Amino acid sequence: MEIRHYFRILRRWWWLLLAATLLAAGGSYLASRSQPRIYSSRARVMVGTSIQSRNPDWVAINTAEQLALTYAELATTRPVLQGVIDNCGLQTTPDVLRGMISVKPTQGTQILDITVVDTDPNRAAAIANAVAEELIRQSPGGSESPEAGIRRDAEEQLRDLKSRIDFAKEEVRNLEAAILQEDSARAIAELKNRRDLLQQQIAQWQATYAQLYTAYTGNQANTLTLVEPATPNYTPIGPQTSTNVLLAGAIGALLAVGAILLLEYLDDTVKSGDEVAELTGLPFLGQIPRVREKVAEQLLTQREPRSAFSESFRTLRTNLQFSGFDRPLRTILVTGPQPTERKSTVVANLGVVLAQAGRRVIVVDTDLRRPILHHIFGQNNDWGLTGALFGEGNRTDDGLLPTGVENLSFLPSGPLPPNPSEILGSQRMGDFLAHLQEQADVILLDSPPLLTMADASILAARVDGVILVADAGRTRREALKKAAEALRRIGAHVLGVALNRVGLRSEGYSYYYYYYYYSDEGKRRKGRRRRSKKAEERTTET
Repeated sequence: MEIRHYFRILRRWWWLLLAATLLAAGGSYLASRSQPRIYSSRARVMVGTSIQSRNPDWVAINTAEQLALTYAELATTRPVLQGVIDNCGLQTTPDVLRGMISVKPTQGTQILDITVVDTDPNRAAAIANAVAEELIRQSPGGSESPEAGIRRDAEEQLRDLKSRIDFAKEEVRNLEAAILQEDSARAIAELKNRRDLLQQQIAQWQATYAQLYTAYTGNQANTLTLVEPATPNYTPIGPQTSTNVLLAGAIGALLAVGAILLLEYLDDTVKSGDEVAELTGLPFLGQIPRVREKVAEQLLTQREPRSAFSESFRTLRTNLQFSGFDRPLRTILVTGPQPTERKSTVVANLGVVLAQAGRRVIVVDTDLRRPILHHIFGQNNDWGLTGALFGEGNRTDDGLLPTGVENLSFLPSGPLPPNPSEILGSQRMGDFLAHLQEQADVILLDSPPLLTMADASILAARVDGVILVADAGRTRREALKKAAEALRRIGAHVLGVALNRVGLRSEGYSYYYYYYYYSDEGKRRKGRRRRSKKAEERTTET
């Protein structure tokens, strides 16, 4: 199947595609607008203290990066979340709170990003900070851990030693100043002795301080520090109405395309001339556009001879002339597989265009079961073919009726007999057709559907050519194929297939044509219009 065929399918179903897209997009818009606005806030926590050192320990840095992954998981555990709920006074559960929190380490760093989404920007910031603080509190370096007391003692000792060292250094400076001012040798010696003792004490204290500080700062990879508290962000991050609408519209369009292709796959009716020709192996004679008119007003070829509908019958007439190039076509049967092809309208309008070309034409309604041609021509059905064959009533003529179209006569079916097949296959019918040929150039016969009655098969064997009519979008492929095979079996000369009631827009062709009309004052006007198969639908049940 060619790509352009898919485009024709989508163009035929454009309303479904548009409706599905608009419905999905509109529903998404309303749903997005009805949702509350969502705000986001972020707190950042550092694992370890290596960044504070002039000479970072790469082992400690790598350890901190691995610990960051672990803390990212611990941040959403029930103990941490329950602590956040208690501290913030939230009326929720850990499971619900977990869905609001996202904790991810920044790749290649010791930083943890704690992100909270909520409908209240202030509450989002408060929860993010509470998660960071609770994680720090429950970590080994937190205020409630066993190591916290040891660290506090160490800090107190460091502060005490620092104070002593500073005080002793100040005493040394005072002693050295006193030595410079003293004149007595004995006094100088005592001051120097006191100075030396203080310097020795300072050295001991400094050694102790260094050892204690090394122990205090020796391995702090497993410590947490809040480096960036969360602040309220009053710009909402959702719902993203535009994105949701575009995505929903695209999904709706894709679903519509899938539904359209499925419907086309399940639809086994013929829709195009190429399909008809490929299916039956018969020539395609032309397509007739769908028009809307009452049954009594279906002779559009007479009423609007410049319309696209009339032009399609002139095309059909031309193709028939080529079909009869080697074999004159004096009698032509028009039939269809099923009762839905509106073949009677095709017979009537084809008779008009043949008569307009100067041919003497007689249209005979040989549908002795459900005749309709007399309605199209506006005639009664009191007398017709059955009366002419059997001489019923007081009339002795052939029963031909004028139609208002020059060179065109019409013979109704007449009263319906109980045995139509026997009548149409009788010798009298053959003789009567030969008699009518003496009065006309072309005899057009309308008949019942080919697959439901034997009448059409009987007539097909008697005529010079058969036109098979299919209804676009209604005639099933299998029925058309069986009709073509049935005509071949009886040796009928099938001229080709005409596709009736084609939607101009759905088939995708367009063309120019001229139309003429007169105003009420009798002024002749001429216009040029381009009609596509879509725009031209004035539908009749043709």
